[in-house]
Amino acid sequence: HRLVAVGTRANASATYRYLAYFSSVTLSRLECLLGDYRASIAALDVIYDPEAELVAVGEDMKSPEELVNSVFSARLSLSYHAGVSYLMLRRYKDSASALGGICVFMQRGFKTGQLRKIPGSEQFSKLFDRMIALLAILSHICPTSFLEDNIAAIVREKHANTLSKIESGEEGYEDLFVFACPKFVNPAVPDYSQALKPGATAVPYGQDAYKLQVQHFMNEMAAHQTLRKMRSYMCLYTSIDVEKLASFNDMKVGEFESWLTCYKHKMCQLERGAGVSVKSSSGENASKGVVKGAKSDQDKIGTAMDIHYYVAGNVVHVDEAEKTRRFENYFMIQISHNEEILKSLERIRMDV
Repeated sequence: HRLVAVGTRANASATYRYLAYFSSVTLSRLECLLGDYRASIAALDVIYDPEAELVAVGEDMKSPEELVNSVFSARLSLSYHAGVSYLMLRRYKDSASALGGICVFMQRGFKTGQLRKIPGSEQFSKLFDRMIALLAILSHICPTSFLEDNIAAIVREKHANTLSKIESGEEGYEDLFVFACPKFVNPAVPDYSQALKPGATAVPYGQDAYKLQVQHFMNEMAAHQTLRKMRSYMCLYTSIDVEKLASFNDMKVGEFESWLTCYKHKMCQLERGAGVSVKSSSGENASKGVVKGAKSDQDKIGTAMDIHYYVAGNVVHVDEAEKTRRFENYFMIQISHNEEILKSLERIRMDV
């Protein structure tokens, strides 16, 4: 906290500013491990502050966000722990955006071999698999979480069986979350005097915080199983009686009405504000502008639902969101395939 406070003051030296921005990444990670997810997101405000001064890196001037992204380990830690924090705060679209962006970057790095040149590269593939598991959860509970086609294919390839079990009503969320979540810690100091008493049982004290967060997540997912079943029926109708829809979900009308309100509440969430484009003094950035993120106090209320419904009388009216067809991904994939074919043709030796 002190490094961040000193480094973000006006006219602070470049060294303190570097320390402040990278300390905020570590602070965000610590708050996430302690289970204070709002503080974890708020710790990143100094990086996404649109009014922050540019930092001199050699001959270039970079925004704090660009400075952090230039160090891959810091960028990976920021994206992973921010994604977990957003997920636990029920901000599913922001979580999918944070995790999906870094996964696309890592997949390209694995293909080109650039990530193998970075120290600690043996841990990157493990963290990549954990983030893919988190994206599997997000793609299942948030229909509007848009993933790149290549990342969506990896999610289906690795976790199709688990997601199909969840669809059939079996357990699966807990296995995915236990595999993907960080190792939460307890902020309290253990009572060592009790542990040193003769005959004291060996209790894994640090597991309390971990089990508490897993239980909190599973309580949230228990509600989503009922909500997904309710949504699947609503997608089949444009209008349906409340009593009939309640019977499909094996509920009484009075109980089902509260679930209709619950679905709206669960999928109503904060969304990260749009970035601000500014000019920098470097030639490359000046041509396209430096895009800075937005602080957490600029977040807006949004929804993660792909359908809109309302109740008039005893009838539920459903309007499905208009789906926009995207073609750019198809063309990008075909272009990359053509590049690979051209490279393979160039390696072929032709003797005349």
